[in-house]
Amino acid sequence: MFRFMAALVAALTCILLMRSTAQAHVVCGDRVFPTTLTMDDPGVGDEVSLPTLNFTPTPSGQSNSYGYEWDKNITEDLNIGINGAYVTQRSPGQNFAGWDNIGLTIKDQHPCINHHKHEEFVFSIGVVREMPGSGSKQLRDAGIIDSVGNTAPTFYFGKGMGDLSSPYLRPIAITGEFSRVFSDAPILSPNAWNYAASFQYSIPYYNQNIKALHAPQWITRLTPLVEVAMSSTDTGGPPTGTVSPGVFYDAPWWQLGAEAEFPINNTTWQGQGIGFVVQYHVFLDTFYKSWFGKPIIKKNLWQ
Repeated sequence: MFRFMAALVAALTCILLMRSTAQAHVVCGDRVFPTTLTMDDPGVGDEVSLPTLNFTPTPSGQSNSYGYEWDKNITEDLNIGINGAYVTQRSPGQNFAGWDNIGLTIKDQHPCINHHKHEEFVFSIGVVREMPGSGSKQLRDAGIIDSVGNTAPTFYFGKGMGDLSSPYLRPIAITGEFSRVFSDAPILSPNAWNYAASFQYSIPYYNQNIKALHAPQWITRLTPLVEVAMSSTDTGGPPTGTVSPGVFYDAPWWQLGAEAEFPINNTTWQGQGIGFVVQYHVFLDTFYKSWFGKPIIKKNLWQ
């Protein structure tokens, strides 16, 4: 599976190199919000993540996933997305492998709020649906993937700090995601709250809007960040989650991100150890001006 994903990335890269380049799509004023790894970003666009590789040790072995996501704009502000992953779980005496359930997302982005200089605020609302029974029966019977579907209304936001007085603080940005997960069968799988946030320091923002750096170009494209992702169920037990420090490299039409994943508390440690996630993400709307890179309907529902 890993070799298959690597071959797909190589083929996709060769195709994309023949296209022209531009800028990433989640832009508000001078701010470009990167695509985060443990939660969704606050914007919409035609894009693809292929692959997202997640490697997580467990108390009895190793759990890995090889994920994908494709997002397609219906209008300039409204898009749909589909995502999934091939999951492997290894432990002494038993090995499992198969596809996780498919996830579907519909998301609508409000226009950037930047009335005053460097206000840099953007938000979106959406609904995420996990499709029960769409994944591997073997994984479902083993309790590795969900056997019950759920629907999650979700709020996404991003705020750049370009309005701060200190030039050294202006590259900071915060993004977040909040969702209420409604289970199809709360008796079997309880309802839950999911919440996540990222703290970013954009070196590209500093280089372009504060002061030009006399450094190699690859350094001026880096964004160090920390993501925190949490989940708590209605059963009243302690929450679980991860803290994920990492770094992104932003090219004009693609992004490469890598993060370590640390369990946030003892409850999370009981189920997993320190893992890591790597993602290759392509902004189709920066160069692919056919159906794959532009809205089906050229209209913004907010205007």
